[in-house]
Amino acid sequence: MVAKNGSLDANVILRLLLNDVPKQHKAVVDLLSSNTSQFAVADVAIIEIVFVLCRAYEFSREQIAEAIDGLMNLGGINCNQSLFAKTLPLFVEHPALSFEDCCLAMYAQLNEAEPLWTFDKKLDAQASNARLIKV
Repeated sequence: MVAKNGSLDANVILRLLLNDVPKQHKAVVDLLSSNTSQFAVADVAIIEIVFVLCRAYEFSREQIAEAIDGLMNLGGINCNQSLFAKTLPLFVEHPALSFEDCCLAMYAQLNEAEPLWTFDKKLDAQASNARLIKV
C-alpha cells in the first residue's frame, strides 16, 4: 500500500462519509482535494467504519456496501480493494455473518489459505470456504 500523504483513521473517513460534523467534513474534503497522491486506509479502519455504521448509525448492509465501495473508488484513497471488493457482496448476501467473519473468509480465499478453520457454526454454514473444527 503506497501512500505519499500518510494515512487516515476511521474517524476521518466517518466524517467524510456522514457529513455529521460539517467543519470536519470540509477539512477532510479539503485535505483530499489538495493532494495529488493517495492516503492509506488500513483494513482495521475499514472494519471499524463498518462496525460504527452498523451499530451506531444503523445503516443497512446495502448502504454500508455502497458507502465503502464509493470510498474505495475515490482517487485519493488507497485501501485493500481486492479484499473489500470480495467481502462486501458476501456481507450483503449473508446477514447472519459479521463483517469481520466475511473479511476472514475472503482473506483466506485471496491468500490461498483455505479452508478457514473455525469453531463458529454460523460461519461454517454460510462461508463456503470455512470448515468446522470438530471437538
